Amino acid sequence: MLNNKFRILIIIFILIIISGQIIIENAISIQSSDAKTINVAGKQRMYSQQITKMALYANEAKNTPSFIKNIEPLKKVVDSFKKADTYLKEKNRLNYNDESIDLLFKKNTSYFNKIINSSYKFIENPENKAVFNQFLETVKSNEAPFLKTMDAIVNEYQQISERKLIFLKKMQYFFITLTSFLLLGMIFFMFLPIFRKNKELTSLNIELEKFKKKVKQKEEDKKTVEEILERTNSIARIGTWELDLVNQNVFWSKVTREIHDTDDDFVPELETGIDFYREGYSRDKIKEVVANSIKNNTSWDEELQIVTGKGNLIWIRTIGQPEFVNGECVRMYGTFQDINTVKTAQIKLKNVNEELSAIFNSVTISIIRTDTNGIITYFNEGAETLLGYKSEELINKKTPAIFHNKEEVRKRGKELSIEYNEEISGIDIFTKLAKEGKEDSREWTYIRKDGSYFYVQLNMNAIKNDNGDIVAFLAVGADITKVTEQNQQLANFAQIASHNLRAPVANLSSLLEFYDLCDTPEEKKFIFDKFKTVIAHLSETLNTLIEAIKIRGKKGSEIETKTLSFSKILKKIEEVISEEILKKKAVIYTDFSATDTIKYNEPYLESIIFNLISNSLRYASPERTPRIEIKTSIKEGRTQLIVTDNGLGIDLKRHGHKLFGLNKVFHRHKDSKGVGLYILKNQITSLKGTITCTSEVDKGTTFTILF
Repeated sequence: MLNNKFRILIIIFILIIISGQIIIENAISIQSSDAKTINVAGKQRMYSQQITKMALYANEAKNTPSFIKNIEPLKKVVDSFKKADTYLKEKNRLNYNDESIDLLFKKNTSYFNKIINSSYKFIENPENKAVFNQFLETVKSNEAPFLKTMDAIVNEYQQISERKLIFLKKMQYFFITLTSFLLLGMIFFMFLPIFRKNKELTSLNIELEKFKKKVKQKEEDKKTVEEILERTNSIARIGTWELDLVNQNVFWSKVTREIHDTDDDFVPELETGIDFYREGYSRDKIKEVVANSIKNNTSWDEELQIVTGKGNLIWIRTIGQPEFVNGECVRMYGTFQDINTVKTAQIKLKNVNEELSAIFNSVTISIIRTDTNGIITYFNEGAETLLGYKSEELINKKTPAIFHNKEEVRKRGKELSIEYNEEISGIDIFTKLAKEGKEDSREWTYIRKDGSYFYVQLNMNAIKNDNGDIVAFLAVGADITKVTEQNQQLANFAQIASHNLRAPVANLSSLLEFYDLCDTPEEKKFIFDKFKTVIAHLSETLNTLIEAIKIRGKKGSEIETKTLSFSKILKKIEEVISEEILKKKAVIYTDFSATDTIKYNEPYLESIIFNLISNSLRYASPERTPRIEIKTSIKEGRTQLIVTDNGLGIDLKRHGHKLFGLNKVFHRHKDSKGVGLYILKNQITSLKGTITCTSEVDKGTTFTILF
């Protein structure tokens, strides 16, 4: 029991130490950034003074060779002066957002702009005496107010830094006090004095106390910043390096050697240093940026991989800056940081995001998220492609019920109500199982925006927060129309084989027995005539199957097409069925004004028009003269054929889902076989077209074909 309590205290102690270290390290990192800002602000003062000195020197040395040579150094100082001003203002905007500092910068902008503008004018035209006099007068008159304002800005930064130091000190005292209590607790439970002096925290406290005192001494800012940065770099795993190109010497700081897994006495060389970089992209890249820096005086900041002295492959961040004297690079220096943990996590996160993005952006899978009330909150590209809706049409506006088959939903609601012995309706029909933590994967019919439909295998899942509460639902649907239709075709073919073929074959078998029992030629002839009738029915059924299989098996690219005329095709069909048209006294009206031509397969187009007209005649109402209207139109650049009649009509609520099925009939008519619409649908879809139907019982039917 005692050992367990001791272990708990040890774990708590370690966790508090780690937490304190993290908080303090973060505070030190902020102090490092503040120190750099103070340093840059101090340099601004120096740059201003250098510009004034150069102006005075130029006044003394004008019209001499040394005066002309002094122009380039002046330009570098002015550029640095401008760059430092941009850095400080951006730093204040992003990190401080201090109104006092902002007001000081606004006040100083006038002096700064005058110095900058007059300096650049002089640099561009150094031999113009009037320009020079203007430059000299401007820098002399604006230096003092500029320096005074910069002193105020530096003082503001120092006060901010001091406040942060006070906070850091309080945090140290807090963690030291808490640690002391824990140590006393361990002594109480173990009766053993355990005391460890945290040298790093004590050392850090001493350094921070020194920093607080030194920060008040304006003339020692640079020295103080360097000391704090060195400590911060050690904690943040940031090392420094330097390359003396004149003497070919390389310097690595202690942290840099630690990152490379080398001994403390390791002496690096330029070539051996580069050899640590991983062979391939990383090594080639560091060679490229170093060469470019030496040649063009450019800095670099790269994230690359190295192989350490112990063979470990890690990610590092290397920053380099050249130093030029008289146009020649004499020194390079920079920082070296271990970013392996962060970089590895970034890469893993990127891979996960890419995988999730690939899934969510799939154009073959519908992914829809709803809130707990069923309102759509996410509608992926796949859902847009499959359903024809744009996400902005549905998100935060509609529920998935808009594209579900209402009869299927009603039926499923009834099933769930019986299963759970309660009324299940609305969004609960889709989410009930997910709420219960059960798997919910089933086949649904989706209805597109254009009215066409397809089948999906839909998986419904509940999305929960950290507390286990359901906050949303995710519906993932895969288009299984082809598989479903193929299964339906197999079922249809099996039905014909088991029904339409079985009866003729059975009849043939019975007739054969009767034929063997016949005694007279007359009896044999009678039975033989029956043979012919049964064989004719059998042949017709087989031809239906063969025709359906041919259409289903052909690809669009295999079907020959050419330019055809609707009016000519219709005239040909009217001649073939003229007897039936006259018999029914049917009237056919046409309107091909939108377009009379189409590039299509001729037998298919003849079959489509023939079947539609034949159906209109076959199912004409006996109460009125048959009227058939045939017209064309253009929709979104595609040709439409619309055939309307005033016949018996179809009860689509009862038969809509099986309208284009094989051997599906909707009227008690002696010539109804349920084949025409099936073949017609397959011919149209084989050439990427669609067919839709609207109908009202005893008023008529309209078929719309989009080619």
